[in-house]
Amino acid sequence: MELTEFGFGGVSLMDRERVAFAINTADSAGKPSSKRPEALLLTDSRIIHLSGNEKQRTAVIASVRDIEAVEITSNREGYSAYLWAALAVVLSIVLFGTIENTGVKLASSAIVLLMGVYLVINQVTEPGKPTAVFRAGGSEIKWEFDYGENSEDVNSFINRLYQIKESSVNHSGAPTNFAPR
Repeated sequence: MELTEFGFGGVSLMDRERVAFAINTADSAGKPSSKRPEALLLTDSRIIHLSGNEKQRTAVIASVRDIEAVEITSNREGYSAYLWAALAVVLSIVLFGTIENTGVKLASSAIVLLMGVYLVINQVTEPGKPTAVFRAGGSEIKWEFDYGENSEDVNSFINRLYQIKESSVNHSGAPTNFAPR
């Protein structure tokens, strides 16, 4: 089965493998809705995370049986905002020292300094983007999503994942209930 309906032409599933649940950024015609298409697919045996266009495609695949845990966390952007804020402080000092007109000196330095303050405040108060992390052994599949519309999809995806995992354990002959001793 080709995955063109999810925006990924040239990628196919194994024989008799079917998609049980999908979260993607493509429209119904399979055209990516962004410059960097992304899809999280749950098949009856694997989780597949595809991202990027044809030239820079990334795929992370894990077996459903190998999934040990799923974590939903808030993902911060990193330390780049602090670096830009520090640069704004340095630039405001340089502007204050080099501009001769007092009014322009104070206004330009204050504007640049306030931009740096805004970056720090935004970094501290911004909750970060929610991310579902699927752990399988030493590898992880990370799926960033929006709080509103995709939260229900992610919860449904996780529930379906554990349903498939449970049914694969039951079909493998392993006992589901243990007798007390």
